[in-house]
Amino acid sequence: MATLQTLPEAAALFPANGMSGSPALAARSFFYSVFKHRRLVVGVFLLVFLASALMAVLRPRTWRAATKVLVKVGEAVQLAPAEAPSRSVNVPLNPDVVAGEAEIVKSRQVLEEAVVRVGIKPESGISMAEMISKMQLALAVAPAPGSNVLQISYLGRNPERAAHLVNTLTDVYVEHHNKAYANEGIHSFYADQLRILESEMKAAQHRLRGYLRRTKVVDVDQEIHILNQDLQDADKSLRGHREKIGGAERKLVEVTAQLGRTPSHVPYSEEYRANPTIQTFKDRLAGLEIERYQELQRYQPDDRHIRDKEEEIANVRARLHEEKDRVLNVETLQENSIYRELQRNQLTIEAALADLRERAAPMAEHVTELKKRVHQLRDQRFMINNLKQVADEKAYAFDLYWRKQEEARISEAMKTQSIVNVTVVERATAPLEPENGLLMPLLIGLMSGLLVGAGMAIAVEYLNRRLRFEEEVERYLELPVLAVIPELHTAPDVAHG
Repeated sequence: MATLQTLPEAAALFPANGMSGSPALAARSFFYSVFKHRRLVVGVFLLVFLASALMAVLRPRTWRAATKVLVKVGEAVQLAPAEAPSRSVNVPLNPDVVAGEAEIVKSRQVLEEAVVRVGIKPESGISMAEMISKMQLALAVAPAPGSNVLQISYLGRNPERAAHLVNTLTDVYVEHHNKAYANEGIHSFYADQLRILESEMKAAQHRLRGYLRRTKVVDVDQEIHILNQDLQDADKSLRGHREKIGGAERKLVEVTAQLGRTPSHVPYSEEYRANPTIQTFKDRLAGLEIERYQELQRYQPDDRHIRDKEEEIANVRARLHEEKDRVLNVETLQENSIYRELQRNQLTIEAALADLRERAAPMAEHVTELKKRVHQLRDQRFMINNLKQVADEKAYAFDLYWRKQEEARISEAMKTQSIVNVTVVERATAPLEPENGLLMPLLIGLMSGLLVGAGMAIAVEYLNRRLRFEEEVERYLELPVLAVIPELHTAPDVAHG
């Protein structure tokens, strides 16, 4: 048996209202949910933690071996205008220099030569190109902070093999770097390239001029603009002309309907005479009267013979009343002037409509030709733009190589000058610890298990819409709680008291 448990007087005097006590209530709800569903929390935690630990144990180990290369940036010649002397400036180790060296290290030629020296063979089912692409992903080149040192690191599955490969790769990189920055023969190389680029530039310009001459285009954008304006005007005129044709057709239909309703001739004069049918009916009526009188001498008034005669007399009288006193003898007709005018309007409209229809076809053909020409010019604009782009690229490349030739000529004149020098300052050794250890995955699994378990407990409790605490009752009902009936298994003394 449950009993009422009264709250302290302070709770009755100071009921919870608004958001007061919300943080405490949220913390209380959190711990209530976690401890209520502690088996679920522990189960989810163990599941996530064991899965993370299993993945950390089963995944393959990788080791990172690294070498360090000192990059010394020398002086570079800066070409000045003709009125000012040229001068040399010191080039710092900027991101461009780092990116250039990284591209040399990751180049396919350097990696292929290093693989050949080490003696690495591709695995079965993998080509040499695919293996080189994967090695480029495992290779990293980054500058050491606050120094002119580049760190070349390689991530491999074998520590000794990774160290041997990165050392060999560094040697090959130094050799290729020296070849790339060698000064001998650069001037002649640029001179040969300039002759090739000059011929390509002239050929591109000749193709552009020939295409413009064949298509008879002077300014394609201006011509397209003018044609678009003409096309809009012609299309507007064509729509107006077709509206005129529609109006003429509707007018012709209406005039034809009026012509059908109007008679071609109208009465001019009429001559009437007495209706001879009336005299015939009168004679017949007099004869029937005589016959009726004679029959009355022989029969009774209600006899059948008398009734037949009376019925015949009544029919003749009715027919006599239906006849007109005069009938038309002679009628003169003349042509209807309205009908003649409607015929004239019909013929005029038909002629105008035929003329409008004849002029509609050339106007439509003109609009079609304008559209075709606009589309043709738009296609030609793409071709012209492509030819212009090719010609501009060839001209830009020619100008760039000309500047490079001048720089190479000055550089060859300074035999002792070098732009970028590299020196190996530290070679790689076999790493002792793998790159992907067990500590971080275990920590991540520990935190993830706790968070997922607590989150599921809170979610399960959130779906339960019951009120659990006095504060929730006061917040939802906005009334103070006066008493609480505890559960029997939580208050056995009260229940048995």
